[in-house]
Amino acid sequence: MNSKGFTLIELIVVIIILGILAAIAAPKFINLNADAQTATLQGVKATMQAASAKVHSKSLVKGNQKELNSHVNIEEGGELAITFGYPRANTGDWQQLLSLDGADFNYDELGDVIAIYSSDVLPPTSSNDPCIVYYVEPVSAGSVPSFIVNACI
Repeated sequence: MNSKGFTLIELIVVIIILGILAAIAAPKFINLNADAQTATLQGVKATMQAASAKVHSKSLVKGNQKELNSHVNIEEGGELAITFGYPRANTGDWQQLLSLDGADFNYDELGDVIAIYSSDVLPPTSSNDPCIVYYVEPVSAGSVPSFIVNACI
């Protein structure tokens, strides 16, 4: 009898090979979401740095870059509070500076730190939480602010 088809052994071998390939490849694809979220936060960080540099240049022109509490005028909507020539770490000012979609990103103030994070994650409780980008105000005249991205896991 000449039958065409696969034997049970051949089917089991193919299933085992597919299982091994899936076990090797699946972890690589599962972590892509966290990598994509981290890359998005890197983009937000770059936008924050550009906005901060713009505010600092306006402060230099105005001559108030050495003052602890001052303000500069921005085209987008009036005055912006600054400290040592850079934006203050408050939600209202950063929402005014950045054009982030409110449905995709949230802002939180953690003391003298402003945290921006995706709406997909829980609100941060500290600046050490994963999947946030945060801004730390300068501490003295001549110092610069910090922009830090905590990678998503």
